[in-house]
Formats: sequence, C-alpha cells, structure tokens
Amino acid sequence: MVALVQPGKLAVGMLFNHIWSMAGPDDRADISTTYPQPFLNCNLGGGLAVGVSSEVSTNWEADQRVTAPLLFSVSKVALLGKRPTSLSVAAGPVVACPDGGGDWRFRFAVTFLYPR
Repeated sequence: MVALVQPGKLAVGMLFNHIWSMAGPDDRADISTTYPQPFLNCNLGGGLAVGVSSEVSTNWEADQRVTAPLLFSVSKVALLGKRPTSLSVAAGPVVACPDGGGDWRFRFAVTFLYPR
C-alpha cells in the first residue's frame, strides 16, 4: 500500500506492507514481518531533491524485532546520454536494531526514467 501527497515542492508519504505465512510444511519457520517506509522529499528545482526516510522492519517472530535506519538523501535527475536518470545517495544512523546489527546504512541508486 502506498499513500502520497505532494503539497508544493514536498512529497510526503508512506509505503507499507506486511508479509506472513499462511500455509506450508509444519517444520518451516513462521513468517510475520511488517515494513513501513515513511518518507519526506523536498524538490529544490533543476532536478535536485533532498529527503529523509526510514525503512522500519519488524519481525514479529523474533525476540529482537525492530530494525530502523534513518536515511538522509540527495538526488539529482540528469541525462545519461539521452536517457533521463535519477542518481541518489543516502546515509544515516540505524536508530534501532537487533544485537550485532550495523550502526549506519549507506545507499547509492541509479534509476532509469521513462517519461511519457
């Protein structure tokens, strides 16, 4: 499920899903995982944007259930040859995680755009 509003230069929303096991062999582990991803982006013009998001993952079958990084991002839409492409980088602390989890998350993404 996705919810999105775009007031002015902002894009505010949430991507949400939940996965659970419903059938299968009894010796297989049960699955029950929730994944909300709230986000806020501000378009600065010229294809440049900044944002903040979190990718909270909750495993309801585990003792230590929650992993929650807080990501700060910068993205730029540019031409790669003749193809519009979004280039983005994000980094931020992990504010909650099971024992032994990482302290930071980093991301670099290239998204090819196909406008109508």
